[in-house]
Amino acid sequence: MNFLLLFFSATLIFNSMRCEERNFRVYIKEVNITHLDTDLYEKFECKVYQVDNRTYMDSVHIFKRTVDDITVHAALDFWKLNSKQKMKLYDVQFNGCYILENANKNRLFNMYVQNLKKHSNVKFKCPFRANVSYEVKNLTMSEQDFPSFVPLGKFRSLIEYCTNQKLRARVIASGQILPHSTDPLKVLE
Repeated sequence: MNFLLLFFSATLIFNSMRCEERNFRVYIKEVNITHLDTDLYEKFECKVYQVDNRTYMDSVHIFKRTVDDITVHAALDFWKLNSKQKMKLYDVQFNGCYILENANKNRLFNMYVQNLKKHSNVKFKCPFRANVSYEVKNLTMSEQDFPSFVPLGKFRSLIEYCTNQKLRARVIASGQILPHSTDPLKVLE
């Protein structure tokens, strides 16, 4: 009986922690694509927009030729509210094809890959075929996927895509972690 009571109590506590309302939201201000290799990409675009106090992204990738390997360099810098000191949250390099198939080993990448799969028109996997439109529509980040203790501040994300040890595209996104009630048009400076 004590075991059953303990199990029930632990389940109740765990479920209430998982459902805890977040007091912040993730606001992506802009996404810029630079160093785009037009020998590889027919099209690579990304659009960010705000609807109902939430950031959404659409993107399109069309390759000119088949891509069977891709190396990704990803970095995330963060500045707490009212601080000039930058914190590097991660700076990693990995095999992009491997992550698309095995993201479940890392919570952060798993969250991103699962979201990507949910909002894409075709499966993102290697090899990427030439002349296929790989589209992502209405991609958003749920605050429930993050820990409840995320601090307010600014962030800058860098993602570089390389094939054959050559930079093919660089994507830089910037945004903020805002209090949930903040008007998106009056973002923190």
